[in-house]
Amino acid sequence: MSANFPVGGMSTARFYDRASSSMSRLTGRAEQLNAQVASGKRLQAPSDDASAYRRLAGLAVADADDGAYKTNLNLAAGVLQSADSTLTTVVDQVQAASELAVRGNNGTLNLADRSAIADQLDQILATLAGLANANDTNGNKLFGGSDGGAGAVQQPDGSYLLAVTPPTAIPVAEGQSVQASDSAAKVFGFQGRNGPTDALAAIAALSAALREPTFDSEKGDAGVADLSAASNQVESARASLGARAARVDILQNQQLDRVADRDEVRSTLEGSTPADQAAAITELQKTMTVLQATQASFAKLQSLSLFDYLR
Repeated sequence: MSANFPVGGMSTARFYDRASSSMSRLTGRAEQLNAQVASGKRLQAPSDDASAYRRLAGLAVADADDGAYKTNLNLAAGVLQSADSTLTTVVDQVQAASELAVRGNNGTLNLADRSAIADQLDQILATLAGLANANDTNGNKLFGGSDGGAGAVQQPDGSYLLAVTPPTAIPVAEGQSVQASDSAAKVFGFQGRNGPTDALAAIAALSAALREPTFDSEKGDAGVADLSAASNQVESARASLGARAARVDILQNQQLDRVADRDEVRSTLEGSTPADQAAAITELQKTMTVLQATQASFAKLQSLSLFDYLR
C-alpha cells in the first residue's frame, strides 16, 4: 500500500499531478515560443488567434483563385501577341495587294503586264490563306473559331471558306473574360462594293479580272475599292486585339498589386516584428528557466524515500 503523505498541506498525489501539469504546460509554451523564434512567425496554430487564422485561410483561397487566373492571363497575353504579330504581316500583304490593284487598274497595260500583276496577287492570296491558318504558341489556330478548325478552308472551285464563329473567350478574373483572337471571317471579311466579301475573295476576283483578254475597268475599280476596304478592316481587327492586349496587361498589373497587398496582410497577421521576436526570446528564456527549476525540484522530490522525508 502506498502512503499519501502531505506536502505543505497537499497530498503527494495531488502535488505530483500539479507538478506534472505545470511541466507539461511549460514544455508546450517553450515549444511554441521556440517555433516562433525559429520561423519568425507569430502564429503557429489556429488556437493562437482564431480570427487571424480565418483571415489567412481567406487569403489562401484568394491566392489559389488568382493562380488560376494568372495562368489564363498569361495564355491570353501569349495568344494576343501571336495574333498581333500575324496581323502585322497580314496588313503588309493586303496593303501590297492594294498597291498592285492600283497599278493593275490601268487601261494602258497589256495582257502580259496584267498577268504579271495577277501572278503577284496569287502569291499574296496564298500567303494570306496560310496566315489565316496560322497557329498560336500552343499550336491552336489563331483565327479558326471556337471549334479549333482551320481559319480558311479551300473549296473545290479554288475559293476559301472562312471560319465564322469567334474563338472561345478566356476567363481572366471574377466575372471577366477576354477573347484573345478573332475568327478569320471577322479579320478578313468586309462590305465590298458589290456586297459582303473578304480579302481573299477580292484578291482572287481581281486576279481573274486582270487575266481576261480585255480588261474590265469596272472590275478594276471594284478591286481597288475592295482591297482598300480590306486593308481598313484588317487594321481595325488589329487595333481591337491591341486594345484587348492592353486590358490584359492592366489586369496582370492589378493582379500583381493584389498579390502584394495580400502578402503584406499575411505578413502582418502571422509575422513577428523585431520587438515581437525580442519579447519571444526573453519569454522563452524565462520559461526554460522555470521549466528546468520545476523539473529539478520534481526529480529531487521523487528521489526522496519515506525515511529521508521523515528524518
